Amino acid sequence: MVFLQTMDSYASPGKSRTAGIIITHILLWGLFGFMLLFYQPLSWGVKLPSVFWVKQCTNLLLLLVLFYANYLYFVPTLLFRRQSGWFIGWIFAALVISLGLAYLLESYLHVREQFDRMRNNHTPRVREWVDGFILLTALLVLGISTSIAAVQRWQKDARLSEELQRQQTSAELSFLKAQINPHFFFNTLNSIYALTFTDISMSREGLHKLSRMMRYLLYETQQNEASLQQEINFIKDHIELMKLRLHPNVHVVFQEPILVSDYVIAPMLLFPFVENAFKHGISTTQPSNILIRLSVQENELELQVENPVFLGERSITGHEGGIGLSNTKRRLQLLYPEKYQLKIDDNKDGLYSVTLSLQLS
Repeated sequence: MVFLQTMDSYASPGKSRTAGIIITHILLWGLFGFMLLFYQPLSWGVKLPSVFWVKQCTNLLLLLVLFYANYLYFVPTLLFRRQSGWFIGWIFAALVISLGLAYLLESYLHVREQFDRMRNNHTPRVREWVDGFILLTALLVLGISTSIAAVQRWQKDARLSEELQRQQTSAELSFLKAQINPHFFFNTLNSIYALTFTDISMSREGLHKLSRMMRYLLYETQQNEASLQQEINFIKDHIELMKLRLHPNVHVVFQEPILVSDYVIAPMLLFPFVENAFKHGISTTQPSNILIRLSVQENELELQVENPVFLGERSITGHEGGIGLSNTKRRLQLLYPEKYQLKIDDNKDGLYSVTLSLQLS
């Protein structure tokens, strides 16, 4: 039972995986036992003494014990704990013990005498202390068992490292998402609060749009993916909400694609770029033009946002703070590695532009 539990600890979780390993071991040892006991080309057509088969069966049992003792105990206990000296000592001791047991077994069974009697050779031969077959086979068994244990340990460590990385990534994404939602809610409420001082009916319309947007935030953003159309509708509602209180000299153009219902995207991934345009691209005294262009061609999304930058002016939209855009950059790195290109151009003419190219699944 201890052996099977240790084998299972090297394998990936799941009973089917463990059962597969056990079946593989049984088949390989069955093949090895067949070759050791029955596949003897030099003895074909020759009747061997019964003690020979007893010796071979005992040798097979000895190699089994040697394999699993090394594979399940000594490699994890010594080699994996960086006790290389003790492990080398164990290998040497295992070889000595194997040779000693083989010598005692052959002496007890009188195997050589049985073969000499079959050949009618009455001159006793000098018994050799070192059985070359046992030495080479024991070295092979120890080498294979060490290699298998090392490979399985490497695979297990790789799986654990991958799982840890996934957990860290998931935790970081949850943290980033938790930051984005309150950030948006705070900014939008500021906008509606300012609107209540000028137009009650428009503030009611704003609250209606906000409730629809919050429904998206509460339900859709809890998933890893949302439809691109939902993300677009969210952006449109936000633009309309901002238009309720913007000055007539602020012009917002939103060009959206057609037939995007089959695409999915990480929720709240595009919105921070739009939000950033409202934060920095609106002036209380100068005309402001904000262009938002979204297109999808052959599973590739492209978002372009252009807006002027008015330095030194306080935002009139309530978009305070800057955690949304920085979080979005980090989410892109985590969710779409090597699948996106983000270009930000802040030229000297006061025009700020963002171009995001993203491969959709």
